[in-house]
Amino acid sequence: MAGEIHQNHRARMRKRFLEHGLDNFADHEILELLLFYAIPRGDVNPLAHRLIEEFGSLAGVLEASPVDIQKVEGAGASVAALLHLMPPLFKRYQMAKLKGKQYNNTEKLSELLMSYYADKPREAAIAVLLDNNCRLIRICEIGQGSACAVKISDRELLKAVLKYNAANVVLAHNHPRGECLPSRADINETARLRALLQQVEVHLADHIIVTENHWISLSSSQDIMY
Repeated sequence: MAGEIHQNHRARMRKRFLEHGLDNFADHEILELLLFYAIPRGDVNPLAHRLIEEFGSLAGVLEASPVDIQKVEGAGASVAALLHLMPPLFKRYQMAKLKGKQYNNTEKLSELLMSYYADKPREAAIAVLLDNNCRLIRICEIGQGSACAVKISDRELLKAVLKYNAANVVLAHNHPRGECLPSRADINETARLRALLQQVEVHLADHIIVTENHWISLSSSQDIMY
């Protein structure tokens, strides 16, 4: 009997979502809807409440590490994997929608990059690959680092540029600790990578540094010898 009640509840929740979307769902109900697909039977409402209580909000739950999620009573590996999948899946969806959009000025690029780096706790370097008309082809990660340093891989950069036939490249990396000014190493590395790309007839259009609330373009800054 209890199983039938829970199944009916799940069916009603799915029907409500399919007909009306998530606008009238509370955060714990959205989480409950997700949990249906990790826990196929039973009442997941108590677990949804425990997760939000533990991490403070729906966003906190989705940003929690799989290890921390599994510390919550009732949340096993399947729950942790499903919840951990959501942010990168949404980001992949956002990036896919932007493919083919033109990024022919620094302001447009900065908006794209601020969104991309929104949840990055460590430094990461990317190459924004553009065609001859500055339309977005793809964003490729070409280096990872700690909270204060990143190493760009020449191999990964050239591999991405040649694989996707890019004509223009914008390099970017983030400074999670909040200092937006480029270091001397950033400036020297930009010059070196420009020369590297010239060897394969690809134009390095810019190198943009991003923090949580700010960005700086090396090509646009009058104070930097770019």
